Amino acid sequence: MPKLSEGSRQRRRESIAAAAMRCFARQGFASTSMADIISEAGSSAGSVYSHFSSKAELLRFAASTALSDVVTTLSDELPSERTPASVLAHLLRSRRDRVHAQTLLQIWAEGPRDGELEEITRDSVNELRALVRTALLPWCQEPARARTRTPGTAADEISDAIVTAVQGYLVRVSIDRDLDSALVERRLIAVFEKF
Repeated sequence: MPKLSEGSRQRRRESIAAAAMRCFARQGFASTSMADIISEAGSSAGSVYSHFSSKAELLRFAASTALSDVVTTLSDELPSERTPASVLAHLLRSRRDRVHAQTLLQIWAEGPRDGELEEITRDSVNELRALVRTALLPWCQEPARARTRTPGTAADEISDAIVTAVQGYLVRVSIDRDLDSALVERRLIAVFEKF
């Protein structure tokens, strides 16, 4: 059997991880078996186990991939006008997918039980927060904004609020089948327009 190139190996790992995340979103982490993942991936057990030694390792890889997608969303195609409302709108638009929201919720729920996953989750949230802060710092430094706090403190506070709003939005998208996500987005953005 020919060896896979590193690029092919990475694409296969990502494909298996995507199949696992679909299973986790549908059934939850605890209720998903490796057999479910193998079936969803359309692979043999040998193929899946040649890439991942356990469900926990697969979850960590999938979590790292999913969370880095959230971070990449912010760094790619940021609006030219970077206000709290525009940065939040940019993040919310890319997170409407219910399955993706459910997978992130599964990751966050499993984190406290798995130290390595908790670290991956914490690091990605901190990276997202840092990117939001960096994107908003010039806006916070504009002289027209009379503030009682420093621009750095304002950027810290607003970035915390934005990340928390995105996490709350993802929870709502995950658990409320009747949610009018466009309406919730408009309401959240309207709040952030007041900054």
